[in-house]
This record gives sequence, structure tokens and C-alpha cells, in this order.
Amino acid sequence: MSASRNKTITTILLTAIGIVTAFVMVFPIVWLLMSSFKDSTELFAYPLHFLPAHFSLDSYKGVIESGFFQYVKNSLFLAVVGTVITLVISAMCGYALAIYRHEISYTNKVFAVFLLGTLIPGEILTISQFTVVSEIGLYNNIWGCILPVVTTTTGIFMYRQHFMTIPLSLAESARLDGAHEFKIFTQIMMPLASSVTVSLTIFSFVWRWNDYILPLMVLSDQDKFTIQIAIKSYIGTMGINWNAILASSILSILPIVIIFIFLQKYITGGLAATGVKG
Repeated sequence: MSASRNKTITTILLTAIGIVTAFVMVFPIVWLLMSSFKDSTELFAYPLHFLPAHFSLDSYKGVIESGFFQYVKNSLFLAVVGTVITLVISAMCGYALAIYRHEISYTNKVFAVFLLGTLIPGEILTISQFTVVSEIGLYNNIWGCILPVVTTTTGIFMYRQHFMTIPLSLAESARLDGAHEFKIFTQIMMPLASSVTVSLTIFSFVWRWNDYILPLMVLSDQDKFTIQIAIKSYIGTMGINWNAILASSILSILPIVIIFIFLQKYITGGLAATGVKG
């Protein structure tokens, strides 16, 4: 069998495996979407059928009328503000760890401590986070969901690895020209790290948009609930409102899908930019 034929067979097999894998991953989401247009009687009809017999928007109307956009507003505030703070902290830390690695002897040791933090499961920190949030008076406050998680080792690592690829002579030349460090950071280095910024923006936004544990512990007033907590509230003592859960779930993942559709090329670009030796 020739090498070209082996390559063709391998390509066909890999393509088939990719199609099957994609189908397995996408099918539950498509089923969720189709089920959100079914009424309550049809939702559990036997035998199950994929397409709704009668398309109904009652689930979406009920969710919207119940104040769903207030939960969207809360989640947007949490995700946007948390992402902005995370970008600022990660970029500044990554810049310092990369640019001053020869000037300050213990810089790499500090970075190693950051990496050691990734070995600690986040669930272990929930009790201490809740205690700190309560002690500083941020219980039942959206800021209590933002401040404990604004620092991320992933973001610091991404910026640090990217800045490591930039010659130090660039910053040194700017200093000789009279530029101060803040100007070097904001006007020279940050524009060169645009791919990392976009990638981390996407990741951070998704993390905070889908955050569940911390808002569940910190928020108690319903008008301050985020989307994920609001979806849980449809599970009551009198039963489960499956139609509301399905409709709100579709509405909650819609922004994430749109973001990935338009910005997916920056994700791979930003990750590729961080894959360099330190």
C-alpha cells in the first residue's frame, strides 16, 4: 500500500472521528434548544421526539416576564468588571515577572509560587473566601463575588510568557528615550500583547459568567442573583419548572456562543503566543 493511500485513509478516519466527536458534543445542546420550544405536556411525552410538534415561545415569555433580564444585568456586571480587573492585574504581574527577570534575582521564584497555587483546588478555598467576604462587609454584595477571584495564575502565566518573547532591548531603548515604566507598559508592551488580551478576556468572561459556587454562597437577595443562581431558583419545593430551566439555559449560553463564533481565532492565537520557553 502506497504512502499516499495510507495518508488518505488516515485523513478519512481522523475526519470521521472528528465528526462523531463533534456530533456527540453538539447534540445535547441542539436537543436542549429544541426542547425549549416544547410545552410542558409535550416535554415528557413518550416516546420522546426531537422536534417539537408545536413550536411554543411560552417558556421564553414566562422567563422574561419573571425578571430574567435583571439577572442578565447582574451577570454582565460581574463578568465585565471582574474581567477588566483581572486583565489589569494579570498584565501588570506578567509584565513585571518578564521584564525584570534579570534585574530582580527572585523574580522567577515569585513566579514559581504563583504556579504552585494552581495545585490547590479552588473548592478548598471557598470557606476562607466566604469568611473574608463576610468580615469585610461584602456579604450579599456583587463585589463579594468579584474581588476574591480577580487574580488568576492563568492570566499571569499568559502575559508573562508573551512578554518573554519581546526583546528586553525594546524596553531599554524606551527608557533611554525618556519613557517612564507606565508609558512603556501601556503604550509599547500592551499593544504587542493584544492577542493575549483578547484570549484572556474571553476566558475570564466565560469563567465569571458561568460562576456558580461563589455567587451561591455570597448572594441572598433574589434581585441580586446572577443567571446561574436564577436558573437554580426554578427548582422549588413544589416541583421543577423544566420549561423555565430550558429557556433560561438557552438564553444564558447565547452570549458565550456569540463570543466564540466571532473571536475564536484569537483564542488559538493567544494560546500559541504563550507557548514559549521561559
